[in-house]
Amino acid sequence: MIKESAIEKKFKKNYLNCLKRISINKNKNIYLVSNLKEIGRVKISKNKKIKLILDGMEKVIGKNGTIFSPSASMNLINSEIVFDLKNTPSYKMGPLAEMIRKKSKFRSLHPYWSICGYGKNANILNHVSNHSYAYGSPWSKFLDLDVLQVNIGIHPSKAVTLIHHIETICGVPYRYTKEFSHKVKYKNKIVLKKFYMSVRYKNSDIEKKKKLNEHYFKILKKQNKLKEITLSSGIKIWAFKMKDFFNISSNLFKKNLYNYLEKEPKLKPYAR
Repeated sequence: MIKESAIEKKFKKNYLNCLKRISINKNKNIYLVSNLKEIGRVKISKNKKIKLILDGMEKVIGKNGTIFSPSASMNLINSEIVFDLKNTPSYKMGPLAEMIRKKSKFRSLHPYWSICGYGKNANILNHVSNHSYAYGSPWSKFLDLDVLQVNIGIHPSKAVTLIHHIETICGVPYRYTKEFSHKVKYKNKIVLKKFYMSVRYKNSDIEKKKKLNEHYFKILKKQNKLKEITLSSGIKIWAFKMKDFFNISSNLFKKNLYNYLEKEPKLKPYAR
C-alpha cells in the first residue's frame, strides 16, 4: 500500500471537514458534478486528486450512501455507434465522472443522457423510463430519493441538468419530445430501441438567459438552501437539495413558462 504524502493527508483532512460542514454526511444520496480545471492549487497529481475526492466522498457518506454521476454520451446522436451500457464512456463529463462510471454497478439505459451510480440506492437506475428528462426518468427518481447535488469546481448555475426535467414536466412550449431509435448492447444482446428526449425547436429565436440559472440559485442562497465552502487549496464546493431547487424553479415556471429564457421568443413554430 502506497503511503500518502504530507500534502495529500492535509488535503484529505481539510476536504473531509469541509464536506461535513456543508451537510454531507452518513447515508446521503449524492449526485456529483465537477470541473477539474477549477479544482485548486494543491500540488497533487490530477489522478491522485480525483481519487482523494472520490474516496473522501465515499468515506463521509458511508456504505449506506449512494454516489450518482452524469455519464452522458451525446456524441452518439445521429451515429451508428452501438451504445454499450457497460463500456460506452461518458463524453465531455470530465475525468471524475468517468472514474465514477467505471466504478458504477448501475447505469440508466439511455444512449444519449445516461446516469450511473453505485451504493445502496443506485439500483433505481434499473427502473427508469426511456425519456431523458420526463416523469420516470432518473431526475424524478432523484427527487423521490431526496438527492443532494454536489458541485466541485463549477458553480451549480452552470451545471444543473435538473432544470430540463422541470422544463419538461412543466410543459414549456419551446421544447418538444423527440423520438430516436438507437442500437444498444444490453444483457449481451444488441437491439434497436426507441428513446426520447426533450429538445428545443430549431426554427425559433429562443435565447437562454445570459446569466443562466442564476436567478434560481439567488433564491436558494437567500433561503439558506445553497451551501458553499472553499477548501484551503482554493477548491470551491456547493451543495443543495434537488427537491429545493425543484420547488423554487417550478414555482417560477408556474408564473412564467419562459422564465428560463432571456425573453419570450417572437418566432414560435409551436404557436398557431
